[in-house]
Amino acid sequence: MITLVRWVVRLLVLLLVVAAVAYPVADFLRVPMDDTARAELTKAGKAGRFVPLTAGVMHVRVEGPEDGPVVLLVHDAAIGGFSFQRWIKPLSDAGFRVIVPDLLSFGYSDRPTVTHDRAFFTDQLSELLAKLNVTQPFQIVGTSMGGAITSDFVAANTARIRSVTLIAPAGLGPVPAAKSQSVRVLLAPVVGDWLARVLGPTAAVRGTAQGYLAEVEGLANWMAEQTKYRGYSEGQLNTFRNYDLQNRLASYDAIGRSGLPVLAVWGTVDTVVPFAHSAELVKRAPQTKLVPIDGEEHGLPMRKPDETVAIVLPFLQAQSGAGAATP
Repeated sequence: MITLVRWVVRLLVLLLVVAAVAYPVADFLRVPMDDTARAELTKAGKAGRFVPLTAGVMHVRVEGPEDGPVVLLVHDAAIGGFSFQRWIKPLSDAGFRVIVPDLLSFGYSDRPTVTHDRAFFTDQLSELLAKLNVTQPFQIVGTSMGGAITSDFVAANTARIRSVTLIAPAGLGPVPAAKSQSVRVLLAPVVGDWLARVLGPTAAVRGTAQGYLAEVEGLANWMAEQTKYRGYSEGQLNTFRNYDLQNRLASYDAIGRSGLPVLAVWGTVDTVVPFAHSAELVKRAPQTKLVPIDGEEHGLPMRKPDETVAIVLPFLQAQSGAGAATP
């Protein structure tokens, strides 16, 4: 019996040593997002432009006429600006100046270690727009987590906004994933940090290769691309720990009080941000025009880009005034 206990103790010690070694090794094996990486991405034609901000260097794609009405597309959690990849051409062809950032900690942007809270997200958008010389009122589109961020940004900048488009936006109530045991473990100190760094990137790639996102062409390759850079999963964890994605109600209230035109597009069988949350949005922003998409899941900008753009583009054109052409 004593011998068995000794072997169990030795095994536990071995496992702890392996876990302790794996944590720094996992970081070492990934590529730092630095000037060298940015130069290589630019040379390979993979990147748009890089904009230095206070919290880090942001990657952003900007297409369309310089004098066209601006539309800012704010992506969801996990994916980055790739979420709107197939929106850029139709919107820019329609005369819009389309701005699609990889928010900091996503895509080809830096992965800063500062707290990822409301100010972190809204400040980087404000600074990006200033760097791009966007001085006139513009339109904003946010999907999923990007919808929550959009609500916070609009609430603080209503005078700068022409219209708001929300695609299954977070922040209107509890989401099913938050109740899972795996998420609770991930949010725990130490254990969650280890899981995020060591196992997070692989889990992110595998997670997008199955389920409702499996049909998105090129997504698995993109996830492998962005997760090879150091700090991706740590940024995700930082966000989930410090930015309440289930309650942005005060910001949605502010949008309601603003009277700004609001379009909401939502799949009726969305299991990530339930369609039932649309009632809360309409309650808080009664001017919302809600367009349900029967039988559709989450991730509409990626899964159904043509169909979703066909709904959103006329709304953007109607709110842009003279400037955006009808294709």
